[in-house]
Amino acid sequence: MKLTPGVACLSLASLAAADWRFRSRPELAAPRLNITVPADRNVVEKGFIFVAPYEGFEEGHRGPVQPGAYIFRDDGELVWSGIGHHSGWVANFRPDTWNGKPYLRAFQGSLDGKHGRMFGYHTLLGPDYEVAKVVKVGSHRLVSAHEFRLVDGKTALVETPIPRTVSLKPWGGTAEQNWILSGGFQEIDIDTGDVIFEWESFDHVDPKYSAFPLDFGAGLPGSGKSETDAWNYFHINSVDKDEEGNYLMSARNVAAVFKINGTSGEIIWQLGGFHGGSSFALANEDVFGYQHHARFRSRSADGKIEIISLFDNGAHSAPQKTNAFSRGRIYKLNHTDGTAKAIQTYDAPDDLSAHTQGSLQVLPNDNVFINWGQSGAVTEFSHEGKVLFHADLDSAPEGIFTQSYRGFRYNWTGTPAEEPAIVAFKGVQDGDLDVYVSWNGDTEAASWRVYVRSAAGSREDFLGEVDRDGFETHATFREVDVSEGIAVIAEAVDKDGRALRKTTPAPISLDLAHPPSEPKWRSDEL
Repeated sequence: MKLTPGVACLSLASLAAADWRFRSRPELAAPRLNITVPADRNVVEKGFIFVAPYEGFEEGHRGPVQPGAYIFRDDGELVWSGIGHHSGWVANFRPDTWNGKPYLRAFQGSLDGKHGRMFGYHTLLGPDYEVAKVVKVGSHRLVSAHEFRLVDGKTALVETPIPRTVSLKPWGGTAEQNWILSGGFQEIDIDTGDVIFEWESFDHVDPKYSAFPLDFGAGLPGSGKSETDAWNYFHINSVDKDEEGNYLMSARNVAAVFKINGTSGEIIWQLGGFHGGSSFALANEDVFGYQHHARFRSRSADGKIEIISLFDNGAHSAPQKTNAFSRGRIYKLNHTDGTAKAIQTYDAPDDLSAHTQGSLQVLPNDNVFINWGQSGAVTEFSHEGKVLFHADLDSAPEGIFTQSYRGFRYNWTGTPAEEPAIVAFKGVQDGDLDVYVSWNGDTEAASWRVYVRSAAGSREDFLGEVDRDGFETHATFREVDVSEGIAVIAEAVDKDGRALRKTTPAPISLDLAHPPSEPKWRSDEL
């Protein structure tokens, strides 16, 4: 007998409107996506949405309630909450491949939002959501969140800001200004931790090219008067590697993208920059600013044409904009005539302007998935630029100014190490039994088989099988013996009918429609 999920009783529905969204996992308070353009599954790419929402920088921010790593379906249903799996601030969350096997990668640590710096480490979680590897860097560097790019499943590209003491007088500094933050990155062997390649901006790019002069003001650029407030003249926020072994690097605070020789470290070319140095001419409509997430896309056989993508923030702050709104952009670099042109542009819906963060992902079906960084939204476009899906990362009022450093769409198979969670309540009517069951991170369960165990534990009676309904499935069973001492069990079943995992037996609790019994405190017996 296969049943459809029942309707929750009035008292539980009222409570859900407060702060009890998942009865089987009441400690979880995941963001609620505000979907303004629903996904048509015939045209969007397959896969889940991977984001790490956290509190906004703006005054008056109020969300999300639980910042962290999350996996969502297109309809906004939660797949996995990373609460308890990561600690501190989380960013750069998505699936990747290490030694031929799938993992979830993420940065976790602390955030100095004022200076755009992070302190922590990168982790790889297996399909069971257990920590498989902690990735740290060499040369006594501190690793940041801006990049964690796995190359061929064996090495990782990571950003490593390097504070230096040097007189800043050549760039207008005073005797008190002697700290500069040099942009750095490493390629490291994940298995051994060996540093394969290391690069530092101060060895190659004169600070005079910075978009932020030394005395720009408080905040991200820094004053140069201390290590913690060093002049952040360069600010690497992405690194990629091509098949020839060269690197593509985005320097936000120079408003330029660089290609780096993977052997010598010399700059092969520069694209953009407000104060000169670009190897390519850009028409006014092709200028970008304060960009993020630059990636190699393709190159011609003779190397004369290169295609790259990037997220064009177009703004550092409200007064400082190169464009009225942010954009995702694909550029064609022509080495023959020395020009670069945006051959595809994806404008932000609602004129969103992300002053920080952001990412652009070209999907396998040529759709483009964009995370709008500080503006707290994600969009999937067709290759031609039609909006196929759009969602804010949290709903007001709790989600005001929610943001995510990057966001992605990927396929993923999750088989959690933890068992499913279940809770059962007596219904309002005698013999009614309300059952709620969930399995945080599971992607394979298609239905739940529900059993009731006798008080003595000697017998399990089958109640029915219900189709999975999102993160948490609810079913109401009629005419059930809910006498004292019995317990309820649910078993996850995949689409082929294979049993996956059972819950721990759960006792039956009183529904909140019934008056709670007075607790018997231990102190009453003393």
